[in-house]
Amino acid sequence: MKIIKIISLLFLSVGANAQTNGSCSLCKMDINDSHFRANAELNNRTLAFDATECLVNFLKLNPSAQNLTVADYQTEEQIEAKTAFYLKSKTLKSPMGANISAYKTEKAATEMRRKKGGEVINWTELLKRFESSKFGSVEENIHHHHHANRPDLYAPSGVMGDHMHAKGGKMLSFRYMNMEMDGNRQGSNKISSEELLQNFMMVPQSMTMQMYMLGGMYAVSHRLTLMAMQNVVVKNMSITHMMMMDGMPMSRDFKTSSSGLSDLKLAALIGVLANSNNSFHINTGLSIPLGSIKNRAQTPMNESAKMPYAMQLGSGTFDAQFGGTLKGNNNENSWGVQQLNTIRIGKNTQDYRFGNVHEINGWASHAFSNKLSTSVRLNGQIDGAITGMDTELMPMITPTAQTGNYKRQLIRSFIGFNAFAFNNNFLLSAELGTPIYQNNSGVFMNESLTLNAGLKLIL
Repeated sequence: MKIIKIISLLFLSVGANAQTNGSCSLCKMDINDSHFRANAELNNRTLAFDATECLVNFLKLNPSAQNLTVADYQTEEQIEAKTAFYLKSKTLKSPMGANISAYKTEKAATEMRRKKGGEVINWTELLKRFESSKFGSVEENIHHHHHANRPDLYAPSGVMGDHMHAKGGKMLSFRYMNMEMDGNRQGSNKISSEELLQNFMMVPQSMTMQMYMLGGMYAVSHRLTLMAMQNVVVKNMSITHMMMMDGMPMSRDFKTSSSGLSDLKLAALIGVLANSNNSFHINTGLSIPLGSIKNRAQTPMNESAKMPYAMQLGSGTFDAQFGGTLKGNNNENSWGVQQLNTIRIGKNTQDYRFGNVHEINGWASHAFSNKLSTSVRLNGQIDGAITGMDTELMPMITPTAQTGNYKRQLIRSFIGFNAFAFNNNFLLSAELGTPIYQNNSGVFMNESLTLNAGLKLIL
């Protein structure tokens, strides 16, 4: 099982990164610099923050917090936040970018200002600055939740468009998908090749689809993140051909393949609701038909036969997508639900269109540390039948050429992990899944195993 070996190696490669560190109660980042650490108490719990700016933003959402302390930059001692003095200086970088350091006395803050430059302010002035300036606003803090540095706050590898970014945020991603199909089903039951060869001359035996996906995200504002993804697809199919030889039926196996660019996908994520524990955004998108729908291959009957619908690389139509993503978290656990719909627009140049697709994902994740989380996911998908037909294909020859066979329903289950590496700038993720329910309107290949893996670069 090549796929199982691959995902086992991925688990081993991230094991060394799974370390338990203290994390900020607001932004969830590791607390690595004790010069900027802050604390507060709420509901009889002591909460830690990686910077003064996170403490101030937390107070906007939780004004009843008490016993506020910040670290004296010079001694690292926790001091009373309300009586401390603060230096805002570009040369003293704090973890969340506000560049604020705290001091027990005004004299100490002033002496540091002479060395580093900047401005000394007290607690009251600090709160005013955060309220009046764009940096540190509640809106920015809330939308930072979409892009928090905690691995479980990102969806499993096979879910797209699950998170937004704060204004100016960027991400590059590379994803890999490998889907294996083996044998055939009629309705919800498996059917043997021998039975199918009584009615068809060619019957598919197995199929592998690999997809390499390069994507990018950019946040135009806190409420709008744009996405683009281009895929390269490689498909391989093994087929049995039944023919007559000297008056006797004989079977022959052969293989076909297709590869190249698939359709370009553009998307926009529109934020509707976000707070420290929950978020909801609208998913919209458009697929641009770049993938070829005219691929041909050599078969025992034809040196250049038109390949069936399943072996083409794109839909050939502009496809609209819309839906929504709801997410939540508390402590070390998170969950999400995403529902998406793909609507085909018009017919392609070969006079057909694929059926509409309706899909729902539900997942739950647990963070073992600020570096590693695991997840379980259920995926439900409904594919509509193909409308129209490619007149070069002969439906009586093989079931993959019959348009009605592409109408089906599936439920898949997945287990996976997310892991941060290299100072949380890279997120490695993978998941392995298999169908737990398949029902086809006619004859379609039996889906067996799917591997999703990805590497995200957070900029």
